[in-house]
Amino acid sequence: MVCTASAMLLACRSRGIDVTIQNNGPATVRNLEVDYPGAAFGTDSIAPGSSFSYRIKPLSTGEVTLSFAQEKGGAFKQKGPTVRAQEEGRLMLILEQDANHQWRLRAHQQ
Repeated sequence: MVCTASAMLLACRSRGIDVTIQNNGPATVRNLEVDYPGAAFGTDSIAPGSSFSYRIKPLSTGEVTLSFAQEKGGAFKQKGPTVRAQEEGRLMLILEQDANHQWRLRAHQQ
């Protein structure tokens, strides 16, 4: 009986997208926020080489937008891929910084 109940709970996991933000840059990103249709989430900081994960459930179709405070002032903001209501899968948002210290966002959806 316990096994049956456990199996039912695992099978009933609601739809959603597992989002991971990976900081591949040389500096810590602070006050990071990800906006998506119907909600947003964020974290205080992600150190270089570290990541942060969160599960989202978009309420409609729309773009993901990532923003954070830059180390020397100013803000970074870039639109990412489109997500849809009831979508399932994984989304990897990779932050990188080039030789001119310009940040960019790459996204991989599965």
